[in-house]
Amino acid sequence: MLRVAAAILVVALVAFPLAVLPSIPVTWLAGPALVVGLAGVVVLSVPLVTAGASLALIAYALALVITRPPVDPIAAIMLGATLVLLLALVHFADRAQGAVIGPSVIASQIRHWLVIVAAGVVAAVALTAGGVALGAALRGAALPAVIVVAALGALMAVAGVLALMTTDSRISNGP
Repeated sequence: MLRVAAAILVVALVAFPLAVLPSIPVTWLAGPALVVGLAGVVVLSVPLVTAGASLALIAYALALVITRPPVDPIAAIMLGATLVLLLALVHFADRAQGAVIGPSVIASQIRHWLVIVAAGVVAAVALTAGGVALGAALRGAALPAVIVVAALGALMAVAGVLALMTTDSRISNGP
């Protein structure tokens, strides 16, 4: 049952770029994304599903670059939520493979995932509002300057995550 749900999410993820632009260049990326993603679902491999999701995300970006549609935060939030749920579902299915899982455990896991998705939606809405405000403030700024500032912000975020991941929990929590 978990594999079927994950397969549905892979198909939905691949449908995003094809809904924006059903063309040959997008299909060339969406096809392998579907194959790799479904292969990852069959063998319950998070790295394979991540690779397939990455290809679908690249296809979506390509479709957006080609068509240049108006900004649609709802579609972006749905895409992000689909990605998060897909990876969480495959990870859970891999860890629980062959185990008998009670309905209360599944319900608890679904509640946990929904809280994570809700937090992501709230963060996306807040970032969208901040982006609108910043867009108005940076309307006359040169694009290269905006790109450099955004890249530095992304670099600092990655550095912060790496610092958190490499910190020894015994040191940060005391003896």
